[in-house]
Amino acid sequence: MKKKRILTVILAAAMMFGANIQVSAATEHTEQTGIPRNEPILLTCKQLQELIETAPGIAETRSAAVLADRRITEQELAEWKEEYWELGGPNAFELEMVKLINIERQNIGLNPLAISPNLMMAARFHSTQMADLVFFNHGSPHHGRGNYRAEMFGHSNIQEHVWGVRENIASSTRAPYHVVQVWMNSPGHRAAIMAEHFLTIGIGAVQGGGTTAKFGS
Repeated sequence: MKKKRILTVILAAAMMFGANIQVSAATEHTEQTGIPRNEPILLTCKQLQELIETAPGIAETRSAAVLADRRITEQELAEWKEEYWELGGPNAFELEMVKLINIERQNIGLNPLAISPNLMMAARFHSTQMADLVFFNHGSPHHGRGNYRAEMFGHSNIQEHVWGVRENIASSTRAPYHVVQVWMNSPGHRAAIMAEHFLTIGIGAVQGGGTTAKFGS
């Protein structure tokens, strides 16, 4: 029954092609969440809520990798990505954040954002690094700014000639609604959430490392 419901969610999402967003659901997906590993996927609030109800909790999905003294190698990055999916992929907190941000956008007539697996992993990685290395900044000591880290995880623009990635961070993982409202009350963070040209989103939340949101074009 669970597999059937997941398949239904994926097939329904694959049919949702709006005029303002050109993304497709990949056929490859995880048994745990139904989120594909490759291409962005656009889900309705109802579909997101169904995934939230079965997604792992935030405390269960933190990567065990601690690389405090150097840049991650390609092999370690591949292992980190595999571990991300083995641990269940996006957690309930992250999916709730996507749902709430899309509600804020749709309330003023903007397109909802599609979940980008690459941006989800890049966001989780940054929050993990902030927890492991005990810092709070857009710049990672070993992995640069947000654009570089997005590229490191395989993100590429859907649209040509549009500036690629913007990043919000918050030190809190208190509750998705709380984090979204803090961002909405900050002009700079709100501008990222409400930017019309963004099409995709990635959220990464880690206990002790806060919340990272990445918005892609």
